Amino acid sequence: MGTKNDGSVRILTPLEVADLMNEKGEENVLFLDVREPWEFESNTGHVKGSVLIPMMDIPDRLDELRKHRDKEIAVICNSGHRSYYACQYLMDNGITNVFSIDGGIQKWLRTGLETEYSE
Repeated sequence: MGTKNDGSVRILTPLEVADLMNEKGEENVLFLDVREPWEFESNTGHVKGSVLIPMMDIPDRLDELRKHRDKEIAVICNSGHRSYYACQYLMDNGITNVFSIDGGIQKWLRTGLETEYSE
């Protein structure tokens, strides 16, 4: 499942992520949103239950992410670029249970998958 871009970062489409959640259970997939807070709270919303860690904050929060070794970490941004680079950084730092969501929240929405909004 999933495509590889350059042999290192796994990239899954939103539908592949939905299949993975059905297969492994939602509780076994952590959504890591690497957008900025204003994007997370914008009219695009965010994947339900997402953890917001803006890309620039990831280096300071690696220990927090290492606690999720037993889960798949689905990294999402707006269009898929930041999430790809965040995955590369996480993998370089020993967190390998990650994948980038192809097309980010924009493709997630176009696919018709649900989001939630901050109150």
